Amino acid sequence: MKTILMTGLTGTLAPKVAKQFSQRGWHVVEWNHHQVAPDSEQDSNTFWQSQTIDAVCHMAMGSEEWAAWLAKRCAQQKIPYLFVSTAMVFDAEVDGPYGIFNERNTKDDYGLYKVRCEDAIWRMNPDAMIARIGWQIHDEAVGNNMLTHLERQQREDGLISASQSWYPATSHMDDTAMGFLQLIERNEPGLYHLDSNANDRLSFYQLVCLLKEHYKTEWKVVANDAYHHDQRLRDERIALPPLSARFG
Repeated sequence: MKTILMTGLTGTLAPKVAKQFSQRGWHVVEWNHHQVAPDSEQDSNTFWQSQTIDAVCHMAMGSEEWAAWLAKRCAQQKIPYLFVSTAMVFDAEVDGPYGIFNERNTKDDYGLYKVRCEDAIWRMNPDAMIARIGWQIHDEAVGNNMLTHLERQQREDGLISASQSWYPATSHMDDTAMGFLQLIERNEPGLYHLDSNANDRLSFYQLVCLLKEHYKTEWKVVANDAYHHDQRLRDERIALPPLSARFG
């Protein structure tokens, strides 16, 4: 049985990723940064050496130094390393859909943080894999989930105001998890874009209406044109199921 080291398992997406790997026969080991401090070289080395690791999937929020440290260890052992980045590396000033060669022009703090992580990883491990993803959806409306945001907006405002000029990068978490599994098992170094809206080109308003119908909610959905951005991520190498296939 192969062992994969995962970070971020106290978050929303990572447990779904871990479930996919477990079902595929992988043994999942957690690096909980609250228990093993990544900024402690001694603690990190002790933890790493206590495991027999065949791959790493880094999904936690943490410093670029941690991302680079993991990248270096994977390079030394010649094992797959997957880092999860974001569509937020692209700013609305230039519309997508974005390919892997588009310039990262973000001004957003979160996007800039991910840019620093990407650069730190490439410096340490040119054989790493980086997967950029968009806003994630899951049936369990908890945590960092589009459904959680929408239900909160409905509860607080009495309606959901959704732009019909924003075409978000987004996927269902289970589909994203399957994409990560494919990347690790293929282990083909490079930058990847995972987006279930790449071909459907659903606006945020259209998507919210689909989700309302699919989950049979009582949301009041109102269209607006407040935000203009084609944020979609284009990449044919890892083709996730389209949103229309999952939500109708």
